[in-house]
Amino acid sequence: MAEVTFNIRSFAVARVRLDPTAVYGSEVAGQPVLHLPLRVRLRPAGLQQQPLHYVIIRFAGAISSQRLPGGEFASFEARPLAEMSNTSDYEGQIEISVCLDRARVKRLEDARAGADANLSLSFWTLVWLSTQVGPGQSPFEVAYGSSLQIVVPKSHWAEQVVSRWGVDDVKVVEIMFPRSQAGENLRAAYSHVANAEKHFANGLNKETLAELYSAFEEMANRSGFKEPDQAFFVSLLTDLHPEKKEKAKLALDRLCDFLHLGRHEPKQSPSTFEISRSDARFALVMACAVFEYITPRG
Repeated sequence: MAEVTFNIRSFAVARVRLDPTAVYGSEVAGQPVLHLPLRVRLRPAGLQQQPLHYVIIRFAGAISSQRLPGGEFASFEARPLAEMSNTSDYEGQIEISVCLDRARVKRLEDARAGADANLSLSFWTLVWLSTQVGPGQSPFEVAYGSSLQIVVPKSHWAEQVVSRWGVDDVKVVEIMFPRSQAGENLRAAYSHVANAEKHFANGLNKETLAELYSAFEEMANRSGFKEPDQAFFVSLLTDLHPEKKEKAKLALDRLCDFLHLGRHEPKQSPSTFEISRSDARFALVMACAVFEYITPRG
């Protein structure tokens, strides 16, 4: 079991331990949470005839992984504490809940690549000293612990952490729009995509489709085409193999036909026609993917 210690005025007052197989995951309000049940042993400090009394009132830290570049990827803080020193050692548990998001989970899982989960935990604590505080001295002191290195076995991580996050239920798709490499036509068209995202956030499903169609329409008009049809998309796909180009132009043309539903309802039974939120989400994801696909790479 890995452990670290905290020193206050050269006295080792606390020992923090974590069993890697005690780590578990949960999902709270749709967000993944990593739980770290820490075992904390507090020790008496100071001389026997002049003990140092202290109270731990805050306990926080950060998590990093050697597999992930860029240092820490999450921070945490325990619930409000009032852990008081005693004349003898005593041990308790501090439950740490680390709130994550699906993007960070995806990066961590991509880096783990099916291996053990290697995590590095750093800690700091705010301590109130109730004795031996001289004139002008603050009764508060911040103590830091060295990094706690843990290796969670891949079987435990998969069964007790990842499976409880429900990450298989929601797929995270990262789509890049390289603005710096895009021409003016693409940048102008993408402003419509930004408007479509606002419509989607406000529950305006039909308007979402219409705005996405306007994105492709404006780009086609600026390129000398009346509408975003097959001829327009062929002009964008000049570098593709002829067979691939043929399939791609048909797919993009059909997507624009779908987006056009945001402007024109079908002639048959228009009173029962409705653009659903699923329609709008599908259109938004597909349109963003198309823009990434057709944007020239430097």
